[in-house]
Amino acid sequence: MTAAKITETTETTAVGTTTPADVLLPAQRVPAESRGRTTITDRAATRITCELAGTLPGVRAVTEHDGLPWTRTTAARVDGDQVRVRLFVTVGYPAPLRSAARRIREELTGELAQMTGLRATEIDVIVTHLTPEDEGAAP
Repeated sequence: MTAAKITETTETTAVGTTTPADVLLPAQRVPAESRGRTTITDRAATRITCELAGTLPGVRAVTEHDGLPWTRTTAARVDGDQVRVRLFVTVGYPAPLRSAARRIREELTGELAQMTGLRATEIDVIVTHLTPEDEGAAP
């Protein structure tokens, strides 16, 4: 009788151990939305933005700083669940700059939302350099 009762009150977990069925694991005690929050700093958002932008088609490089101390730099400003971005990029030449900037904005908006959960309210794309399409290709 005791063995039957133990079988009824236990369940198998993913790792194959058994726990009593009425015992909640720590992750089950508090709903996910009540456990805390993740805060993304401006610096982290800037780095994530630079990495994401560098993977976009047509973007040759992302410049975090243009080397002049009095000029503005690539930056992201986080305010709650929103982010504003100023991005300095090098794109391939010849490229229609307006459409390249629009494509970067659109793709970066989606990527940022997917990776960080932040909604991009403003993305300023500043094209600082043009690089020939075949530059950097293997000879």
